Amino acid sequence: MATVEFVKCPTCKQKLALPDYMTVGTLVVCANERCGTSLRIVSRRPLRVEVVPEPETYTVDYRPESYG
Repeated sequence: MATVEFVKCPTCKQKLALPDYMTVGTLVVCANERCGTSLRIVSRRPLRVEVVPEPETYTVDYRPESYG
């Protein structure tokens, strides 16, 4: 069973649950419908995310994790 850690979106302050299998560099999208900011995990200990600049999201390799 995966361990879950929590971090806040730097844009809207939404609390996000990130499982421990998501490694540094993983791209995620904020779960807040009104926000939807693309984020990158930059550190696991402590858990930190940063906003991905919009031009970086227009690449073939951009495949963020999503929250269902």
